[in-house]
Formats: sequence, C-alpha cells, structure tokens
Amino acid sequence: GGIDYSGKCFISNSACLDDARAVADMVEATFPHLDGKVMINSVGTVIGSHTGPGTVALFFVGDRRTDDVKRG
Repeated sequence: GGIDYSGKCFISNSACLDDARAVADMVEATFPHLDGKVMINSVGTVIGSHTGPGTVALFFVGDRRTDDVKRG
C-alpha cells in the first residue's frame, strides 16, 4: 500500500526510548492511515545482548510477502 499503508506498525528498542519515539513520530507523520499509534516496546535480553544499546527496529505487518529473489 506504500504511503496508504493502513496496518499496524511496531518499534522495538534497546535502551533508547527517545530515539524510538522520534522514529515513531516520523512514521506516524509519513503514514497517516496507520491502524492506531506505533507501538513501542523493548527488545528482549537475547536480542539486546547481540545488538547492544541504541538499537531501533521497525516492523510493518502485511498481508502478503513479495520476494524478488528467486529460490532454487
């Protein structure tokens, strides 16, 4: 749906809530038809131990996946 995306959006962060909120604000301004506000949560200990503080991950939920890579 591109700019008309109307599904859910999530952000996970690792000890950088201000950065996550800034990204959420940009997403909400860019995608005015979102299904509610961007939901922000913290990464778990396993992901956090691999990525460290300052990680911001952005997730959109879709109905179908388009994959340009051919699989053998």
